[in-house]
Amino acid sequence: PFVLGTHYNGAATSGYHTSGNDVKAIHTRSGTKIILNDAQGSVFIEDPSGNTWTMDGHGNINVNAPKNFIVNAGEDMIINVGKNMTTSVGMNISESAGMNKNETIGAMKNTTVAMDMMTMVTGKLTEVIEGDMVSETKKERILSSNGKIVSQSEGTHEQHSKKEVQNNSAEKSKIF
Repeated sequence: PFVLGTHYNGAATSGYHTSGNDVKAIHTRSGTKIILNDAQGSVFIEDPSGNTWTMDGHGNINVNAPKNFIVNAGEDMIINVGKNMTTSVGMNISESAGMNKNETIGAMKNTTVAMDMMTMVTGKLTEVIEGDMVSETKKERILSSNGKIVSQSEGTHEQHSKKEVQNNSAEKSKIF
């Protein structure tokens, strides 16, 4: 059978009623909602757990998940941001790349670590700096190698200390 028509109850009004009939809504018994607001140009979707998706009609989208938010892409994922991007995480961040990770920064990179920092490389580490390099520690600095250490300069090589300079070797030492 096919039924076409509407049923109207003049006594009862919807909780979404507006004088301009601007709001169209689907609201289920369980609390799932889809609200379309023509006056605002907005769309609001909500489920009983508190997950929400809001398109405000002004070019903004707000997605909220009280627990987990998972995005899976079978192949590539591309994120383009026209201006600024801010990421804030309450506890830990873990990143993993099966192959390579490349970073290109157009100006300054500033990394601040409140406690300890460790970098572990199982292969070769190469630093290429086209400008100056300044390294400063407020406490001790230990440089250790199981192999040879080479320090090389095309200009003057200087070592300064307000106290004693010690060069120790288990074998012979060559000063000149």
